[in-house]
Amino acid sequence: MPESPELTNVVRDRYGRAAQRVLSGEGLPADCCSQTSCCSGSAAASCDPITSNLYVNGESNELPEAAMLASLGCGNPTALAELAPGEVVLDLGSGGGIDVLLSARRVGPAGKAYGLDMTDEMLELARRNQRDAGVTNVEFLKGHIEAIPLPDNSVDVIISNCVINLSADKRTVLAEAFRVLKPGGRFAVSDVVVRGSVPQAVRESMELWVGCIAGALEESEFERLLLDVGFENPTFEPTRFYASADATAFLSQSGLDIEAVAHEIDGKFMSAFVRAKKPSFASTRGAAIVPGELSVLFLCTGNSARSQIAEALLATRGKDRFRVGSAGVHPATRVNPYAVEILREYGIDWTGRVPKTIDEVIDQPWDFVITVCDRAKESCPIFPGHPALAHWGMPDPAEVEGDEHTKRTAFRNTAITLARRIDLLLALPFESLERRARDERVRRIGDAHGGDKA
Repeated sequence: MPESPELTNVVRDRYGRAAQRVLSGEGLPADCCSQTSCCSGSAAASCDPITSNLYVNGESNELPEAAMLASLGCGNPTALAELAPGEVVLDLGSGGGIDVLLSARRVGPAGKAYGLDMTDEMLELARRNQRDAGVTNVEFLKGHIEAIPLPDNSVDVIISNCVINLSADKRTVLAEAFRVLKPGGRFAVSDVVVRGSVPQAVRESMELWVGCIAGALEESEFERLLLDVGFENPTFEPTRFYASADATAFLSQSGLDIEAVAHEIDGKFMSAFVRAKKPSFASTRGAAIVPGELSVLFLCTGNSARSQIAEALLATRGKDRFRVGSAGVHPATRVNPYAVEILREYGIDWTGRVPKTIDEVIDQPWDFVITVCDRAKESCPIFPGHPALAHWGMPDPAEVEGDEHTKRTAFRNTAITLARRIDLLLALPFESLERRARDERVRRIGDAHGGDKA
């Protein structure tokens, strides 16, 4: 899988050149069948089995021709998103702006349509198309779909047209989409989706990734990621299947054995309309969080030592600022006696505390879920809503062998490490940090090489 910066640069270059051709009046290459693949051909290029014939007659008659020439998608999300007058719509990866302009007409003067793109040439083309179309309830934003430059709970509907598959960090894209959607908001995107396994060689091809194919999520993985970040009721409606005969159009420049690969992927790729909904706060977050209070859940498999110590330290030192809990996937029957003993050195009486199972806390609202054991990341469950996940892993002091002094020292060192990290957490200027920066700073605390700089 390509690294994100490299992938971003290649995507930006490819789409920038496509937009520049339209801006200059040069048009797209005549040999589009051999020069382009998904998301890099014209909607008018009937040779492309993915990008062709997406918009019905009459739907875009009032839009500038340049908007259609730069339509590089794989579906028609505005036709399926059921937009209503007065709604706020965001198009992720808006390109030349066709879906933004169509959405703006559907939501009417009382609504608004945002387009988000990272490519300067595409933004220039989209804004020119907006002026030519005379549409005023539109705003094009420069930025990345992994870091949407809009506030929390500000959008009614998110659309996208064959763009999410271009990101190397799809979980972050979906989490950002969840963040900016209002409670009850709708996720309604067109994308290329895979059913079943795909040859590794296809996944590793940068050209195919940029062409919407190698970056396509498998259907069940797409569904899992949507649920992971908090969406409910995800559905996949196929809008176009691609037979093996179509494969030659997007494998011709890959260097692969076209016939062999085409046979292996026959019918596994499809354009699909993906729907999901952000639940209301009442159904996902439980009781409202007290203004100014952040909620932190510490997880460790047994919830007998590390997570209990972390909970005790933050609950004591961050009183009135944090609501704190701890739990385990397979909780022990009691808090480790050495943990209780070491906490007394901090003036904390943790006598009588009982480890909790995750089932007791999973439906509560959490801003941060922090794992503190070294193997927790492999066994953590899915939490509803959108808590920031951080890993502050450290070895289990209970596994240290030796005499009583050696064992107490192991627990004492664990408490010292956790106390240092808790102090770093308490020192963060939460009130002045934008949410994404806040979450990243909390994650960095657990980095053995960067925690002290959090």
